[in-house]
Amino acid sequence: MQITSHTDYALRVLIYLAMTPNRQATIPEIADFFDISRNHLVKVVHQLGNKGFVKTIRGKGGGLSLQRPPEMIRIGEVVRSMETHFNWVECFDPAQQRCRLLPNCGLKHLLARAGNAYLQVLDAATLADVLIGTVAVELPLKETSDNLK
Repeated sequence: MQITSHTDYALRVLIYLAMTPNRQATIPEIADFFDISRNHLVKVVHQLGNKGFVKTIRGKGGGLSLQRPPEMIRIGEVVRSMETHFNWVECFDPAQQRCRLLPNCGLKHLLARAGNAYLQVLDAATLADVLIGTVAVELPLKETSDNLK
């Protein structure tokens, strides 16, 4: 499972704004902080504004801030709203289904279940959880020698 840089930047913007709740931040400030493209960040912030995650004030003294408290912003909601699709592999996209293994392959169904579990974990966490590091992982971690290194 992977997210685009667009979604990554959106999450970073929201985290940054949640870390600085009592003031307006600017796009140049956030871009400099993360060392990312201002032009790309403008597009991300525009979409965050359209989706109701941030409010923006233009002009001198303007900036951006969270539209809702961090406790009311679910990470899964952000990811779903920023990603254009969840076509984990070719067969998820009807226009691209050229795999010769179809319809006898169970990989699509397995990946669909994994994708749903991935999104359920993200749905369980809020922006506030991410800020204070309280996101609980409920899936058992199998202890192996690789995990202990």
